[in-house]
Amino acid sequence: MKNRILAAETSKKVSENITVAGWVHSRRDHGGLIFIDLRDHTGLVQLVINPDKKDAFSLAESLRDEFVIRACGVVAE
Repeated sequence: MKNRILAAETSKKVSENITVAGWVHSRRDHGGLIFIDLRDHTGLVQLVINPDKKDAFSLAESLRDEFVIRACGVVAE
């Protein structure tokens, strides 16, 4: 997969729009936000899914541990 960033490299990409891929390590729903810990062979990265992004939020609600996904978004600290 071209242009995919590894979990270990995300800290170097703050404010950049990136694509990550891997296995859903865990998914948590906290007060309207969904948090996904995404795992690849280099480590974990946390994804935050905002309910304002209705399609992404709906999809995130259906994710379960060990699903394989690809996600795009802006890296925040």
